[in-house]
Amino acid sequence: MELNRFLPFIKKGLNPLQSNLIFKLKEKFPRLSFSLSVLAASIGVLFLLMFPYLLLTLPSALYDAAATATDLQGWIDAIILFFLIILAGGFSWAIYKLKFSLPTGLEITKEKFPHLLKLIEELQAEFNQPKIDRIILRDKYEICVLKTPRSQMPFLNTQTLIIGLPVLLTMSPLYFRALLARRIGQLSTQHTPVTTRLYFLSDIWAQFNVSCKHSKNGFTKALGYFFQVYTPFYQTLLMPLLQEEELEADSYGMDLINDRDMVECLVYEDVVRQFLKNKFWPKIYHMAKRSKTPEFMPFSQMTKVVKAGITDDEISETIQASLRVEVNNPAPMPSLTKRLNHLGHANPLPPKRLSTTAAEDYLGSALEKIIPLFDKRWLTKTKGK
Repeated sequence: MELNRFLPFIKKGLNPLQSNLIFKLKEKFPRLSFSLSVLAASIGVLFLLMFPYLLLTLPSALYDAAATATDLQGWIDAIILFFLIILAGGFSWAIYKLKFSLPTGLEITKEKFPHLLKLIEELQAEFNQPKIDRIILRDKYEICVLKTPRSQMPFLNTQTLIIGLPVLLTMSPLYFRALLARRIGQLSTQHTPVTTRLYFLSDIWAQFNVSCKHSKNGFTKALGYFFQVYTPFYQTLLMPLLQEEELEADSYGMDLINDRDMVECLVYEDVVRQFLKNKFWPKIYHMAKRSKTPEFMPFSQMTKVVKAGITDDEISETIQASLRVEVNNPAPMPSLTKRLNHLGHANPLPPKRLSTTAAEDYLGSALEKIIPLFDKRWLTKTKGK
């Protein structure tokens, strides 16, 4: 059962009034907002710990209640405790049986991708050697870190660095290095250790929600109802903090390149993201629908199309549209205006045009094998829809 049928606000997200209230609370009462964020995180942790705790403590209470029961009320109390133990045991078992799937993608190894691994190792050394358990290459435009719970509590996690092939194909080596530094720097928790941990909890709670949905166990499904409500609540309440953490990630990028280059990087990244989302991929899927064997394959043509399609006019139009977005927009990624202000630049700087791509520098000869592989996977998924 999906609770959004009965609680439609779960998927509607923040309306402008709610968004303004949450961001104003953060601006006027930062300590209160931070305390509420910590409290929200504690709710999820305490919820998971509650059932094992009850399972351990209630049996002694039941023994005392049964031993001292002398009237009907005493036996009713003992029966209630007995059923609470049954419930605590059922939910504890359900939590124990939760399974979490690691993100999938092409594994990045030192043997196949020595230049990319060397860059990652250099960035790890720059940021006090944060632990990265896995590195994978995927077909989405993204560079992110996903923490996957190893157990049934959100304390021990497998940290996967996810790099999108489209980023490598459309960004210069300098810009890619800065974007990668943003995420590896976050893992180091140098700047904001507490808020960074709260930031990563957002994805962890979402994984608890997904894990519960995939189970057929009644107790696990009941846990899922909690996470269906709790996960969007957590993300909504922590929206200002999530944005603040993204701004701190921009600061990690500036630890490696100067502020001017970082501003150009953010502007160009925003332009490329919008171009791929609004023009490149819609055109690709439209052409794929018209032909059983499309001649235009996305990954083999992406760099060429971006170089030709992102003209000065395209850059200007995209930037102007991005600057019109509300400063306190209800999304995990801050508006371009807020990001520029955080770097001390009120106005965007025109980015350098793409010449050499990060893919050419960091994937080397492996690029010739990767592109056909990703094109083939894309075609298979597209025809399977």
